[in-house]
Amino acid sequence: TLAASYVSLLATAGMEAELYTVPDGEEAQQLGVVEDVYDFLNGGGFTRDDLIVGVGGGALTDVAGFVGGTYLRGVPVMYVATTLIAAVDAAIGGKTGVNVGGKNLAGVFAHPEAVLIDIDIIDQLPLELKREGAAEALKTGFIEDLAIVEAYERDGLDVDLDEIVNRSVAVKVAVVNDDFKERGRRAILNYGHTVGHAIETTTGRSHAESVSIGTVAAGAASRAMFDFTGEERQRAVLREVGLPISASDADAGAVRAQMDRDKKRDSEGLRMVLLQDFGIPELVHANDATVRAAFEGIGLA
Repeated sequence: TLAASYVSLLATAGMEAELYTVPDGEEAQQLGVVEDVYDFLNGGGFTRDDLIVGVGGGALTDVAGFVGGTYLRGVPVMYVATTLIAAVDAAIGGKTGVNVGGKNLAGVFAHPEAVLIDIDIIDQLPLELKREGAAEALKTGFIEDLAIVEAYERDGLDVDLDEIVNRSVAVKVAVVNDDFKERGRRAILNYGHTVGHAIETTTGRSHAESVSIGTVAAGAASRAMFDFTGEERQRAVLREVGLPISASDADAGAVRAQMDRDKKRDSEGLRMVLLQDFGIPELVHANDATVRAAFEGIGLA
């Protein structure tokens, strides 16, 4: 594996390194896995002078960051992003999380020492992983950089991933630098995620598929609230790259109940990120009519 090859390279360079493997994907984002990693670090005499290197996709970097932000009250962490979804989103910005009754409901804000992204590795990913990354990259395009959307409209999954990664990272870094702990503007990065996380938790769909569906839902709600005219354009480009745009098979009641546990809720109720236009996102309180429009947009009655 890539991680094992890094351990060998570090040993050749005279550095001591140990490899610990966690389950794939969402199975890694569990408190039991975190406890197992704590035990491994404790048994190996890990100190604050050592470094955790998380090699993998978005779920792995979330777990590595959570462990790094909490073990010994904080130890250094760096990431090697090996999937497109990690490179354009999950590994960037210092958010970490594990799933506790809902998506990422436990977590800490902790910047990594560095994030390494090898475009040659990303370019060699199977089509399905490129498709998953497109969901988060397109979200970034919708809220801030329409050139990302235009690239996917023009080239589909044959898009120049170097450009996509660089543009996506630039947007996220700029937003995070303004609002690291998500007190305000950083919430725009959650466009599509209020419904998306609820779909993911209640149906078992992948994060990318759920974000795609959530983006369509947010577009429909944006049309209802702001007369947003880009809803069909969103649908078209998501469809172009092979991402789902409906969730008619989901349980509307279960999805709505899960939305009520969303992290963006405040004392006044549910909040969603909607678009006045491409590049003009706004965090708003979502009433029943807004949620109904979102659900209708994805065939969820």
